[in-house]
Amino acid sequence: MIVVLADDPRRTELALDLWQRQSFHSLWVLGGPLLQQATWRQLEGRDLAIPPDRYQMLLEGSDTVGQFTALRLVLPLTVCAVQLITDSAHRDRALAIARFALGGGFVWVESPPASRLPPVLHPEARRRLWRDVLRVQLWRASGWDGRSLALWLRPGQI
Repeated sequence: MIVVLADDPRRTELALDLWQRQSFHSLWVLGGPLLQQATWRQLEGRDLAIPPDRYQMLLEGSDTVGQFTALRLVLPLTVCAVQLITDSAHRDRALAIARFALGGGFVWVESPPASRLPPVLHPEARRRLWRDVLRVQLWRASGWDGRSLALWLRPGQI
């Protein structure tokens, strides 16, 4: 299964390239309605016809933790491996979140090396990784991911 965090069209292009080489996999696109529409335009631009049973959209989740906790709730039991596509700066945090939310020993989650992912200008702060790993652990223990606590914090504080 290929999962793309579709916040950047370059991520989606990379996921579509990967899917074309491994079209037996399903493609899951995580992102809101506008991102889903943009992905659909990219598919049409490539004249790709992904079979409906291999193309899934997930609109839930307003951030990476929310997206992966929502994905966990609808993930087919037959999935044993996930290939995660994001960008180079977001890779480590997204991979850690996905491994805790999806894996827990049951689903293998991997991602291409950062050098093969779309580059970004600024790396993410390491504290964001630790904050989100704690949030996903909280979700695993209680079913609540702590997102509502972060709503009052400014981005520079978290």
